[in-house]
Amino acid sequence: MDSRFFFAVFLTVLSASVLTSTAAQARENRFYIDLQKFPLYFKADFNHSDAVSPDLQDGSWQVREQWSGAVIRRLGLPGLPKRVFGSPWGRPEREWTFVIPFTMDTSIPDDDTPIIPCLYLATIGVNWEIYLNGTLIKKEMHLSGGRITEQHYERGVIVPINSNLLRKDKNILAFRIVGDPTDYTTGFTYRFPYYIADYDFITRKHNEIIQIIIISILVILGIYHFLFFVIFRENRYNMICGFFTISMGLYYLWRTRWINQIIPNTAIVARLEYFTVFFVILALMAYTDKLCNKRYFIVTKIYGVLCLILAVSQLFFSRTYGSEAAGVWQVASILAMVWIYIYNIILPFTRELKKGKKFADTLVNTYPGNLLIAVAIVVLTGVFDLVNSLALHYSLTLTRYSMVVFALSVTLMLFRMSVIKDRQLKEKSALLEMASNPASAREKVFVSYGLTEREKEIARLMVEGLDNKDIGERLFISNSTIAFHVTNIFRKFGIIDGKNKGRAVFLAKLIGGGGGGGGGYKHSPLRTDEQIPTAPAPIKSSNMSKQP
Repeated sequence: MDSRFFFAVFLTVLSASVLTSTAAQARENRFYIDLQKFPLYFKADFNHSDAVSPDLQDGSWQVREQWSGAVIRRLGLPGLPKRVFGSPWGRPEREWTFVIPFTMDTSIPDDDTPIIPCLYLATIGVNWEIYLNGTLIKKEMHLSGGRITEQHYERGVIVPINSNLLRKDKNILAFRIVGDPTDYTTGFTYRFPYYIADYDFITRKHNEIIQIIIISILVILGIYHFLFFVIFRENRYNMICGFFTISMGLYYLWRTRWINQIIPNTAIVARLEYFTVFFVILALMAYTDKLCNKRYFIVTKIYGVLCLILAVSQLFFSRTYGSEAAGVWQVASILAMVWIYIYNIILPFTRELKKGKKFADTLVNTYPGNLLIAVAIVVLTGVFDLVNSLALHYSLTLTRYSMVVFALSVTLMLFRMSVIKDRQLKEKSALLEMASNPASAREKVFVSYGLTEREKEIARLMVEGLDNKDIGERLFISNSTIAFHVTNIFRKFGIIDGKNKGRAVFLAKLIGGGGGGGGGYKHSPLRTDEQIPTAPAPIKSSNMSKQP
């Protein structure tokens, strides 16, 4: 049931996201200029004249006729310094000019619904200015003595444009970029999209409502697990799950646009993002170790030390070092996820199959089976996002959906585990009390399992050994009504289907263990040859006096 539920949640959330995006795209035809259809010119240094009327044929410019993102260190510009991998310090900042000459295929619609033209950039960094036909429209330049004092590598930048600045013929969109030439965030990191469109369309297409919902769900689940751990300290699964879900929620929080309104310096946000994400896979690894193998493997401990070193060191060194540390973590995390999938999911799942269980039953009703589905979704989406951040740089993140599904499935599994343990304790307590006071114990059991008055009457007659026909004659009820009440009684005792035959016999003998007439209840679908000892007889006081 758990597997079907969280898979349905995943499809629901993903479908809602796709439908939201599709609905926005369906309304984009009023005003839209795709900047990536025009060539991108770039060169070192910056002159204001290049933002007004650049001479793009003077030999100083390089050009990309078709472009998808433009990171400085990958453009092949002459004179760029080489970086030693893992060096804690960055390189001195330099500046560059990017120019996109574009034309408007259609003018801004002049109808009852006003158009507010805006520039949308998937990413831009680290310090920058944006000019349209020589007019400055956005500035995030924070320099002192030629050095950057506040970084602004931002995702999903929306810049309003005065419609009077747009020309019907040729327009010049120019960028002044300042940053470390060896840092991957200097320039335009994501491959797409970069365009000009109506503000209403942009806000619909790139709204963060789903992101905020996901963050809220993860944080609430994390707090729930931590509170559960505070009450029941022996359940360390909850502490690990709380750490995992809150870490994922914080990671997604650091990647939202509006966090920059609270923490303008993105260097701080980047360090918080790296520090948080470095421990996410570690928490997942520790959780599956403990749940499926009852211990922490040495591989988990080694991976944990590596994550700790990377997370702490990047707090004190350059942003470029943090990017390289993240690359090391990404490679190690791919190996860690492979380890999780094989040693914590596949092998325990195989052990369950060797016990004689059916594949579908094992997949749905065991923890390794539930985790097999959940982690499969997480691994597939996680690998895509890792490859995306390393090479593709698409403005797309799938892991956020699968992580919510995984967090929900883990919560359901732990909740079911606690319910099962609570029910086992009730059954043991009932057995012990039945040994000394059978009639009183049975009545308490009936009440604790929520039996109605009619069901209590039938259960008492079941204890006396009566079958359906005899009970019907005693209570003047038809056999079909008796069968209906018997089904409800066993359902309330956790006897739902054929998989619980042994459990059904156990509960039937528990109810009839001390009753008069013996024999137990003769409910034919639940018969079995399984022998379960009845509760011991009470110890008489005369026997006690004979003890030395």
